[in-house]
Amino acid sequence: MTSFARHDLSASGSLDVDALMVAMAIAPGVYSRNRFFELFKAPEVRRARSRASVVRGIARHLTMLKDDGADAASSVAFERRAGRVACRYRVEALRFERQTELSEIETACVMYLAERAGLPGLAPTVAERDGLHAALMRLSGGEAALLMR
Repeated sequence: MTSFARHDLSASGSLDVDALMVAMAIAPGVYSRNRFFELFKAPEVRRARSRASVVRGIARHLTMLKDDGADAASSVAFERRAGRVACRYRVEALRFERQTELSEIETACVMYLAERAGLPGLAPTVAERDGLHAALMRLSGGEAALLMR
């Protein structure tokens, strides 16, 4: 069984929750609960997993917009406010409207996943892509290129 020791603690002795959330959002199977059961006992890890699930859910909803023929880029609104981003969109086919608050790194993940799903007009900026890469590098020590393909 793979050890989680090199992945879970930074030099300061605390979990890098943002980096873990990015990895769980972009490549959910990498840190599966079954393989890293001890790691998932930490409340910070459960929070990272929860936030990654929210990010993947938003990307999935945006893909539904594209499948329904709507322009996903014009159907979603991102409003930046002091380090947080308000995200709002509506999925007519589900009669569903969502408004949530994301961090900058979570927004970058949404944009990355939207681009990866082929949604035109939604892509991370160079700075957002660099932020995602830096987060994965902090966590993985060099495996980031494998996750962001």
